[in-house]
Amino acid sequence: MDAPSVPGLVPPPSRDWSYVFPLRTSRELLEKARELCCSGDIYQFRELLDWGASFSEDFSIDDFGWVMTKAIEQDNAPVVKELLHRNFPLSPVYAWDAATHKSKKALAVLIEKGWNINQPMGETQPPTLGRVIHDEEMTTWFLDNGADPNARTVMDVTPLSWAVEGAPMSIVRLMVDRCKSFQNGQLLHYAVGRESDTIEVLELLMEKGAPLNAPMHIDHATFSLQCFMPLGTALHRAVELDKVDVVRYLVSKGADQSVKDAKDAKGLTPIELARKLNKLEIIALLEKGE
Repeated sequence: MDAPSVPGLVPPPSRDWSYVFPLRTSRELLEKARELCCSGDIYQFRELLDWGASFSEDFSIDDFGWVMTKAIEQDNAPVVKELLHRNFPLSPVYAWDAATHKSKKALAVLIEKGWNINQPMGETQPPTLGRVIHDEEMTTWFLDNGADPNARTVMDVTPLSWAVEGAPMSIVRLMVDRCKSFQNGQLLHYAVGRESDTIEVLELLMEKGAPLNAPMHIDHATFSLQCFMPLGTALHRAVELDKVDVVRYLVSKGADQSVKDAKDAKGLTPIELARKLNKLEIIALLEKGE
């Protein structure tokens, strides 16, 4: 017996597909689902999924990633909720997309359905809060919904790491105000790399207790993974980037010039690094401070 037809389910016109359709659920059904998502017709959307689950042997909710992506983009919370209710896989990738599109309703559904807002996106990719650090409204939304600026990856990268390196000063202050500790995230090292307001950010972080003389990763489990690289202090980083004003500021705050950028005999002090890189102005500055 043939499965009953669904009104409106017709093959789409021939076109080049940017989405590689899976082998199970038919392209026609997925196209119709996407169309209903775009139109906001949640009732027909549910009917379509019911029909597919009941009458199509090749139906799989796992195949609806293209539809979920569209729902996230449109902030269509009912469709997002419906797909998750039917056990569509909850991937943090969709939260990243939702943050990109400022889809707060969709994000709220993802949290409701069990997404961990503080789940890192990878070894060097912090949680999704790090994705919105240039948008004060979205940063505030994330913080108000449980995002932790200190949530770190296995490589000790936090949303605050990214913020102190590149976010506007107002957002840096917003996130700093929500932090309880400033020991994680290699904060001074990241802040040295800022293009503007560098000294202001460094001062703010040190006032909050960020360690001035700690070599990068020295107190973190990832040191063993990074030990083949130069892992100096924030002063080493400032020398490397040829930031004379930052070097001067860090020295004035008591930066220890005897610390080497490695544990073995090959490690360099900041002035040795400056000589190696031929940073003449910094060499002169550090010689005065020795």
